[in-house]
Amino acid sequence: MTDAADHMTQTLLAALAEVERAAPGLSLSQLVMFLHIRRQEGVRMLELSSLCGRNDAAVSRGVRAMAGEGQPGSLTPAYGLVELLRGTDGRSRHLALTVKGNALANRLGAILAAEPGADRAANTSGAPSTIAERMNAA
Repeated sequence: MTDAADHMTQTLLAALAEVERAAPGLSLSQLVMFLHIRRQEGVRMLELSSLCGRNDAAVSRGVRAMAGEGQPGSLTPAYGLVELLRGTDGRSRHLALTVKGNALANRLGAILAAEPGADRAANTSGAPSTIAERMNAA
């Protein structure tokens, strides 16, 4: 495997490990929904269905599982990553990331933006420095 391919694989694995740490059991479909919501804050449920290529019921279930516990319509495991906001018409629901959701998205962005070898050179804390070490520490 080339160094670039190895770095890409390690980076993707580290990002997925971070998702699993923050939201154990989050499905790939839910992760895709989460990333679309991050990319397009305020997206409506119907638009999200189209973006994800999923039916409305599947998107509704996925989003409600990513909502916070106690939010109207939330489903277990209630990850607390997404907030459902009522539209001005009172019927449509717009989606946004919560503080917890934005924090996860920012951590994923930092992992994906890391340059090969930058982890080890910048680490002076004694914490796991390489992507592989962070994955094994999780």
